[in-house]
Amino acid sequence: MKPVLSLALCFIMPCVLVAQQSTLKAEYFNGTNFEEKVTTRTEANIDKSWNDVPPVPGLDPHYCSIRWTGRITAPETGTYTFSARVDDGIRVWVGGVQVIDNWQLNDNGQSTGQVKMKAGTAYDLRVEYFNALIEGEVTLIWKLPNTDKPAVVAPQYFKEQPKPTAPPTQPAQQPVAQAKPKPTKPVEKPKPAPPPISEVAAPQTETPINLPKDTLEKYVPKNVLFVQGKAIMLDQSKPELDNLARFLQRNSSYKLKVEGHTDIIGDMQMNQTLSEERAKVVTDYLAQQGVSQERLTSKGYGSSRPLVKGNSKKGYSQNRRVAFVIYY
Repeated sequence: MKPVLSLALCFIMPCVLVAQQSTLKAEYFNGTNFEEKVTTRTEANIDKSWNDVPPVPGLDPHYCSIRWTGRITAPETGTYTFSARVDDGIRVWVGGVQVIDNWQLNDNGQSTGQVKMKAGTAYDLRVEYFNALIEGEVTLIWKLPNTDKPAVVAPQYFKEQPKPTAPPTQPAQQPVAQAKPKPTKPVEKPKPAPPPISEVAAPQTETPINLPKDTLEKYVPKNVLFVQGKAIMLDQSKPELDNLARFLQRNSSYKLKVEGHTDIIGDMQMNQTLSEERAKVVTDYLAQQGVSQERLTSKGYGSSRPLVKGNSKKGYSQNRRVAFVIYY
């Protein structure tokens, strides 16, 4: 019988391990405000980035929202600092306390907030995210009370919300004949207990994106490139500009300013002219993709606004760029 018992344990143990895996419930939506449900699945962490390939099939990678729910366990007692590396917007609740509220367009923005947690305690976790422009990125980070270095929250600290359990059924009892009781005053029903803080703090309805009135976002695209020293755009720039054109078509109230910049090498006036021509090439291409010229402006700054000062090859390459400013 011993070999049979050993074989049975080999089959039982993997089932136990699977049941104890750390996971979160992840809900994916098309639209920046959870409009169209695409899928629901479980995930081990919150650490994602993408460009044209969506994290799940059927999702619009440039115009989507995600909601993670579950529980997060504190390894030690003290004040935790939560932050998020995000492009674009994020909201985070821990134990019903909203620790991050950065629900707007961001380009690799950082968001932080603090909350006290007790060692070994599992707290309700809710993370909401949206992407409304080109690349998507969301990473949940925390700094433990007795450390100075922030770190991505590891999967072992996450787990799913416990499933509600049905109350135990009472066995049926046979009626017993009793004397008719004397009338008594009606007993007042106890008032229902207030919901836990996590339910009070969590929004009951989704709120629209709260965007600033003027500049929504300013960023430098990674893949808009030109022939060296000329205002001839390379074909590899088109996918990024095509995505931007679709975004502007979906959001007809937004306008775009394209800025052209160069390094300090060469004649200053020639650099100024080159920056103007490159910015104009970009707006002309977007207009060809269906964006109204009235919503597009271009301006060249030559070498007057360097990102990196000094004389270095790395600085030169970073200063040669176009930048996008999206505004109302």
